[in-house]
Order: sequence, then structure tokens, then C-alpha cells
Amino acid sequence: MGASGASQGNDASVARRLAAATDELQVLEKLVISGDCSPRLLSEFRAAVDSIRRTTWAVQRWSELQQQHRDPYTVLDVLSQVRVQRATQLSRELTMDLQSLELSLETEGLAELYRATRGLYDCLAPLFRKRET
Repeated sequence: MGASGASQGNDASVARRLAAATDELQVLEKLVISGDCSPRLLSEFRAAVDSIRRTTWAVQRWSELQQQHRDPYTVLDVLSQVRVQRATQLSRELTMDLQSLELSLETEGLAELYRATRGLYDCLAPLFRKRET
């Protein structure tokens, strides 16, 4: 099978998964409306859905710009904004978890999270020091 056939197979696989995800989201919507969910879970779910919505918009826009022979790289800013907003939301949620003692040194992955956030801080700090001067 050539590259074209592989691409078509991947497209079909993505299409099937998107259709299944859409069906599942519709079922979840009915459950959320009829059920009793915690505000925190609903907030986390909304943030995840919003992130997916913005990412899929950016991917769609990228494809449209390519088809129009226009610069698709303008969409990369949107993807960066999505990641920043999601990271901000996750950071706030993790802060609440730490304050409520839901996380501890025994929580798997916490050391890796510390190193990753420390690296992120090290990259962000110079940007904000420049703004302050």
C-alpha cells in the first residue's frame, strides 16, 4: 500500500474515532443533565472539552489555509494559547489538590511534575524580568 493508501486508512480511522467520540459526548451530555456531578468534575470536563474544541478549530483552520495556499503558520499562536490556558487551569487545580492534601510525595509522577514546572519557571522568569525593567 502506497503513501496515499496509508493516508486514506488513517483518515478513515480518525473519522471512525471522531464519530465514536461524538456519540459518547452526546451520551455524556444526557448523563450530566440528568445526574449529580460535582462542580469540580464538571469544571475539569468543561476545560478539557474547551481545549479540544479550540485545538480542532486550529487544525481545521490550518487545513483550510493550506488548501487556499495561504500561510497556515498563523494558527500556531492559537495552539500555543490553548496549551497556556490548559496549563494554567491544571496548575490551579493541582494547587487546590496540594492545599487540600489530596497530593503528597507518594503521588506517582509528582517529582516529574516538580522538575517540569521548575523548568517551565526557569524559562518564564526571564521573560517577566524583561517586562519589569
